[in-house]
Amino acid sequence: MIKQRGAVARLSEKLSGSSNGAAPKVASFREFLERHAKVKTPGGEYVQYSLVGREALIPIVETFDLVLGSHTGEPLPDSTIDLCGGAQFGKTILALNFGMYLTACQFRNWGYYLPDDDLVEGIVDAKLRPDVIEQIDWLGPLMQVGKMDDKRGRSVNRKGAFQVSDGKRKAQGMIRGMGKIPTSFSMDAVMEDEKDDIPAKRSKYLTGRMTASDLRLRSSIGTQRLHAAGQQKQWEDGSQGIYVFDVGGDRTINLEENWPACCRLAVDGKPSPTDPKLTNAGEFRDDKGNAWPYQPGANYYFADPDTGHVIDRSQPILKHLKPERIKLRKWSFRISQFAIGAMPINQFVSRWQDAIKDPEMMVVFRCDVMALPSNVEQAINPEVILRARTVEAPFDLSLAPAAVPRFGGMDTGNRCWFVSRDVFSDARKRINWAEQIPLSQMVARAESLFYKLGLSCLSIDANPAVNQAIALCYKLNGLEDIDWLPFNGKPDEARLQFPGGLTWNGASKRWEGLRCFVVEFSVKQGGGIVHKLGIDPQGGFNKFYPVIRCNRFESIDRVVNEFLTPAENVIRVVDGKLLEEPVMRLPRKETGCLPIVETLEAHLITGSKRDKGSDGEASDYVDKCENHLMLGNAYSALSELIGGHAVVAAPIESETIERPRRDRGRRAL
Repeated sequence: MIKQRGAVARLSEKLSGSSNGAAPKVASFREFLERHAKVKTPGGEYVQYSLVGREALIPIVETFDLVLGSHTGEPLPDSTIDLCGGAQFGKTILALNFGMYLTACQFRNWGYYLPDDDLVEGIVDAKLRPDVIEQIDWLGPLMQVGKMDDKRGRSVNRKGAFQVSDGKRKAQGMIRGMGKIPTSFSMDAVMEDEKDDIPAKRSKYLTGRMTASDLRLRSSIGTQRLHAAGQQKQWEDGSQGIYVFDVGGDRTINLEENWPACCRLAVDGKPSPTDPKLTNAGEFRDDKGNAWPYQPGANYYFADPDTGHVIDRSQPILKHLKPERIKLRKWSFRISQFAIGAMPINQFVSRWQDAIKDPEMMVVFRCDVMALPSNVEQAINPEVILRARTVEAPFDLSLAPAAVPRFGGMDTGNRCWFVSRDVFSDARKRINWAEQIPLSQMVARAESLFYKLGLSCLSIDANPAVNQAIALCYKLNGLEDIDWLPFNGKPDEARLQFPGGLTWNGASKRWEGLRCFVVEFSVKQGGGIVHKLGIDPQGGFNKFYPVIRCNRFESIDRVVNEFLTPAENVIRVVDGKLLEEPVMRLPRKETGCLPIVETLEAHLITGSKRDKGSDGEASDYVDKCENHLMLGNAYSALSELIGGHAVVAAPIESETIERPRRDRGRRAL
């Protein structure tokens, strides 16, 4: 019986043969693409790679060459290049060809990382081997597939690994999943694909794989599903490159930000300024109100929504919104499918018809076509933030005293995050201050803010800064330097009335007169809020401090819902009338505003995302992410709830309406 050989072994034998070959001299990544790489046509044939119809990729390719020093001979170490865009226009093939150029032409090590190992097999078998390696004839004598050396020099057989050698030089490539922290292989460049699904903690370890390199290039590619996280955060942290198009009169517009009105129907077969525009309802309407239904195969084109100036998609103009970050070698690009001239406009119009009928299809359209983050698990998004800023007259963060009750909350750690809220009524509140505080200054600064802001109550995360939290409880509740012995040895139902006005009602298990307390997330969902007598042993006697136990999900959900309205299925009734506005208002974000305003927005958006449970439905709010000011706000809401309310207002009945899944989150773009 003859044992059948595996596909990897057969391909390795076909490609390797010997290591006596040599790569042709290739001056740049762009030259590699245009002279050596190939792409698969819809008919299954392979043709020469071309940037015609994909002109938006040219600045990205040239940025890679700039960082590699292809034309200058001087690489730019510690650069980041993040490609954030729509689906199916060649991001992965571009990245795989970059890996071939880097290893086979520059003889540098390249690592390509995916969310898990299951995806590695698909990339290797369906793209890397058939679409890249087997299409470049001179790669064969240089390559060994399925093998590479680890950092100790030992040969390792692994799916997704390969070696390139011309007999004098050697380079290695690795495609692998991020199911665990990578530690075995050294790289000159690392790339992440579908970063939204790669655990952020594991991603941080990739930089350590490049310690010995003189290049240390990091790059990521993928669609943007999440606001202020994953691939979207990569774009926000970089130069924020977008593509705009000339519409005459020294004006340019961005297509995804002007969709759907930038799409027109050529009624007479050729563009005209009077042609109707695509609407959020999926039909085309002209300025007179006349309507044309969608027709497959009709003549559609892009134009300025205002003037009708026809847009030439072969002439994209790259615009960096944060050009100053290029000096820091942080490039980021956002490319929608609209900016790729090779992609037909008819396809966009057809998919729009499905998107306006189905909220889940709308999420897919925004992510895959428009390259804008969207998901059904993230309750707070930029539109919700903008509404909270504009629902009333703009205001700034301020430490100035106010005539309304104020409540504070603080999330703790190596850095502590403080949030204060003004409470005008149960239907109108606003965040009036936010601040990051070093742990070493936590107690002194929080005490100062308490009195400067005139807080009624402050709540503090119990962990990890438990000693500092307890110290603040003593200070703000008037418990410093008191005689604790008379309060020791009392029965459980005893009433402990402390000199500063704080009282523990043992019979009802409740605190009274709270000005500061520690929060423990230790109650199951539905378990409500539990008051607890905190005990601080001193060796011979005990000190006592107030603790409030509650559920993490319910605490975050409470403040998330303050930003939502009936448009997001959150219903509030005030004096028998439906409340249409959000409860919480946010300070304006303009040039010159405090930087913490932007951080606050990012933390609220990130912290409102919910993980998916085993049934695929949204479950608990995410943890171990940049959500600290969201938690600080949640603690401030607990202070408001537990510490009392000095404003008389009509009680509010509220509930979240669960609609059928297809109706959830429906709103016009």
